Amino acid sequence: MSNSHDDSMLNPPTSVIEQDFSVERIDIFLDNPSKYFNFSLTQMMGLSRTHLDSLHIAGLKRRFDQFRGTLPMLDKLANSEEISAINQLDDVLPLLFGHEVYKSYPASFLENGQYSQLTAWLNKLTTIDLSKIDVSSCRSIDDWLTTLSRESPMVVVHTSGTSGTLSFLPSTKSDWSRYIEQFAVLYFQRFGQSEPGPKVPLNIDCIYPFFRYGALSHIAINQAASDAVAGDESRFHTAYPGRLSADLLLLAAKRRAAKAKGLPDVEISPELAARRDEFDAQQRDMPNHIANFFDTLRTKLAGKQVFLVSASNMLHSLAVDGLKQGMKRIFSPNSVIATGGGGKGSVLPEDWQETIKAFFGAENLFVVFGMTEMLGQFITCEHGHYHAVPWIIPFILDADTNQPLPRQGTATGRFAFYDLLADTRWGGFISGDQVTLDWDSACPCGRTTPFIVGKIQRLSEVRADIGEEKINCAAAPDDYAKALDFVSESVV
Repeated sequence: MSNSHDDSMLNPPTSVIEQDFSVERIDIFLDNPSKYFNFSLTQMMGLSRTHLDSLHIAGLKRRFDQFRGTLPMLDKLANSEEISAINQLDDVLPLLFGHEVYKSYPASFLENGQYSQLTAWLNKLTTIDLSKIDVSSCRSIDDWLTTLSRESPMVVVHTSGTSGTLSFLPSTKSDWSRYIEQFAVLYFQRFGQSEPGPKVPLNIDCIYPFFRYGALSHIAINQAASDAVAGDESRFHTAYPGRLSADLLLLAAKRRAAKAKGLPDVEISPELAARRDEFDAQQRDMPNHIANFFDTLRTKLAGKQVFLVSASNMLHSLAVDGLKQGMKRIFSPNSVIATGGGGKGSVLPEDWQETIKAFFGAENLFVVFGMTEMLGQFITCEHGHYHAVPWIIPFILDADTNQPLPRQGTATGRFAFYDLLADTRWGGFISGDQVTLDWDSACPCGRTTPFIVGKIQRLSEVRADIGEEKINCAAAPDDYAKALDFVSESVV
């Protein structure tokens, strides 16, 4: 497989998907888009605009009917907006959640360790019943997250922090599994080929250059990636075997907020102080873990086809370190890299993609646009356009009024979406990103879904009157390292 241009891709085979929008067919689409598209990337990304619009409205109606009466937060919003049905796509706009919804719990819940109350708050955002889960013995965010994961189908994910707090998004193990299962079509097929691609598990070595466990979204997918891509834990390779602590990330967020406001540095809580030995050991063992990780890359995995999915700043840092050690093109050219998240709020050199390719040797590097709240992504084609996957319904809103811009031509504004793959939480979200979306143009690559062109930016970067609404995941590694240092230096 290659991501280079080929004229044969300009006229892909005609889609043979039956345009049947019955409940049975729509349920297949909502449960496993790859199955609906006959496990064909060409059919998935080459369907007509009419077919795509019909899928979107049928899927949205199905999700609204599914969640109405079962999701308290949606019911409250729908009642206040007097919305009882979805008849067209724009009808859902008043029901899209803003970033504040997932951090709308009182700050005292975390400050005072009120995890039972935090669970009750989260229960309003998911159809999974959390009311019978006992979290009374939890003494940290990490305890709370691992308890919910152990005692329920939940995998609660969090952001790296903004304004001194964390956002918590209710997702499930099934969500992540169904999402990662789409990777076989999205990343291991070539658009324009007529035959279906590989099925999961792919049994390909998978590399993630950070922690094995944790609840940041790009860590939370690790187990699903181990199952669907690696096929076996022995083929899943991480830089650090332990867990990234949400408690330390919250500490980092509080310190960042205090510094921004010119306030004194925060104090270490007794709960964190009691875990000093744990954090000291994690910090002490990091050099050995990263050395063993590089040794695995250069020996056990040398010349193999691998799959890497990680934030671009993390991959770039790994590549720079590897090149300094004289390591070049260590994997098979048919290896696949999916990366993103490092371009907003962080600065990478212009040649960052070339550096990553020079180290890893992979010809297939896909830059993606996504976020914690989305079980999907926009994926770049060989012409640099970010194409939407068909289960994500995009909207472009006026940044001042949040009114929808026309779904035709080219529009620049605030990005919003509905994620049809989410089946235990409401998939509608309004982001803090400004994008330019092309609804109608024919991309030379042959894909027909709407695509993002140009630079993706935080609205806060281009509008002084709009504050920062979200900290992107690229900040997590540096913030975490600083928090480890702070705990080790401050606790006596």
